Amino acid sequence: MNDFLQQWLAARVNAPGTLGAGIRLPDGLCVYQNTDEQFPAEKIGNLLHQLGQAQPQFSETNLAPQWSTWIFEQGKVRCVERPDGWLLAIAVRADTDAAQNLDLLSAEFLALQV
Repeated sequence: MNDFLQQWLAARVNAPGTLGAGIRLPDGLCVYQNTDEQFPAEKIGNLLHQLGQAQPQFSETNLAPQWSTWIFEQGKVRCVERPDGWLLAIAVRADTDAAQNLDLLSAEFLALQV
């Protein structure tokens, strides 16, 4: 499964402006891809861990969107949670191809057959 996820991520994080991405499985296992040395795998892992802890709180209050986007001065972080508990996090620079493709990437992740 890890090889499949690594390949899926690698094929999608090559858009200009992508900093890194990761997928967290329901059992807590994570896979990462970073494309920018300023956004190392440890940061992606921390982001996935924190998002994984926050998502149940959204679900308990019926505030669980398909995806959430945090917008910062120089970038965006997108979090996508599937009904089966898989979680995608991707960080991109603002005003780039990667930022423009977040909705498409999110929809692809939700439709991913595993």
